[in-house]
Amino acid sequence: MDVMHVLVSVIIPVFNNIKTLKRCVDSVLAQTYPNLEVILVDNGSGDSSDVLCDEFAQKDTRVSVLHEKNEGVSATRNQGVRIAKGDYITFIDSDDHVTPDYIEKLVAAIDEDDCILAMCNSYEVKGSVAAERDFTKSGKISVRSFMHDVFYCRSEGGTCWGKIYRAEYIAKLFREYNYCEDAFFNFDYLTGCDGHVTVIPDRLYYYVRRKNSITGLKKSSDLMDVLGVCEGIRNICGEKYPRLIHASDAFLLNNAFFVYLNSFGDTESEGDELRQKALGFIRKYRGSVLFDPKATFKTKAACLMSYVSMKLLLFIYGRIQ
Repeated sequence: MDVMHVLVSVIIPVFNNIKTLKRCVDSVLAQTYPNLEVILVDNGSGDSSDVLCDEFAQKDTRVSVLHEKNEGVSATRNQGVRIAKGDYITFIDSDDHVTPDYIEKLVAAIDEDDCILAMCNSYEVKGSVAAERDFTKSGKISVRSFMHDVFYCRSEGGTCWGKIYRAEYIAKLFREYNYCEDAFFNFDYLTGCDGHVTVIPDRLYYYVRRKNSITGLKKSSDLMDVLGVCEGIRNICGEKYPRLIHASDAFLLNNAFFVYLNSFGDTESEGDELRQKALGFIRKYRGSVLFDPKATFKTKAACLMSYVSMKLLLFIYGRIQ
């Protein structure tokens, strides 16, 4: 089979991204890989992003548009998956953009190595500065080893962007969370498959940091989603994947620290509940993770400091942000 003739579905969720949407879609339509369908799923935008989506569809037959009510990023991506016709699927956030060879190189990686997931490295864009992200080591890795790297925060496996998936292996859609939903999707996808993951060294994806992007919120409800996702993954590992249990403990603990340290900007009553739940996970898992030889130095330092003073940990975190 000629790999350049395999159909790739590009799913782009859209919500009030009028400033970045054109750059995003233009970067997809300029791909060197020829056989694409681009699915724009408008999540009830109110800033004329919906109009721009329709204009793209009128100009290019590869583009189709779904207009949905605002139900969150998980429901938006799921709508795209349901109608996708491609053998491969990739997700791109409408804040972001990609290099012209993004799809061609990812398709070559997932096809040549006969793997179940291929991913690239990326840039992180803040304002006009694009910083190189080398969070993921290159090469071929087993699913189990990759999941360990993700849980121990050594690989960029918690997001769905910068990756290409085999459509036939997507057995479960995105769960109904608005934050950290990618991590559960990848967990469901990978633990349901045998095979390996291929990481290519090329930086092909520009991840743009914006406060009001779909994935950039830190409200109490979003942070509660983080805890829900991580607790759900940990519980499934405990029931079905005992070899991942210690790694999933570290994953839950790392994110409990993240939630706790980012919850103090919320003055709503939910903020207290959120902190107490996060603190409960920290107290429950810090002892075992502290003596886990695979846990990172940063995680162990946070564990030790939490025994001394959470206020000190919060102070240090604020200084390094």
